[in-house]
Amino acid sequence: MNDVWIDREPTHDSPYWPFRKVGAADTSAGMEQIPYIIVKYLMDLPDGTGYEPPSDNRYPRARLKKLLYWDCPLPLDKPLPTPEQTKAMMFDPENPDRPPDAERGYRFFPQNMTQQAMSKSKSLVRVYLGDASGMLSRDAFITRQDVMFDVIVNVSIESNTGMTASSRAYDIVQAIREATAGVNFGGIGALTFRRLTKIDDEKNFLGYKIYCYIDWCEGAPNPYFS
Repeated sequence: MNDVWIDREPTHDSPYWPFRKVGAADTSAGMEQIPYIIVKYLMDLPDGTGYEPPSDNRYPRARLKKLLYWDCPLPLDKPLPTPEQTKAMMFDPENPDRPPDAERGYRFFPQNMTQQAMSKSKSLVRVYLGDASGMLSRDAFITRQDVMFDVIVNVSIESNTGMTASSRAYDIVQAIREATAGVNFGGIGALTFRRLTKIDDEKNFLGYKIYCYIDWCEGAPNPYFS
């Protein structure tokens, strides 16, 4: 969106009243929706267009859902969770009163949440925004926003996948990276991998933190004012 108020005399309709907007600048408007958009994408639900999520393990989102839903050994040999089962694993900030899966608790979090997870969940994925930095590139102001993925798995089910790697946490990391690398979720480019670090409390939970980033510019649409 090009800001129509740049170099215009402000009126009472201006969001900057009583000051004048004198230059284009990124505000990250809409960036707050990115974790929710990514989590909904990873859940891979029917979208009303006739699309049906594949169950074949060649598809990374199919593997991800099986790894999160089935705590038992050999989760990839189990059927794909139904859309209803998948939805019950997500903490939805738009419907915070909706109860989670009675047995599994919440396992998808589009924000940095912990309280609802650790009481029941044996594995979970959190997606949230981290640090951001500004830069000037080709005469455009850009915000480089970190997008964080926390993958946390209870040690009791870490190595029961039956896969060569014998690490449910790393299998989940790999599925997420394969599903998201190079995908444009908004902004001016692809979600880009930065680094991977280990999470390990050496007693109950272990996992990984994935650091990615997405670039956002002043031309991105502002959902609140256009």
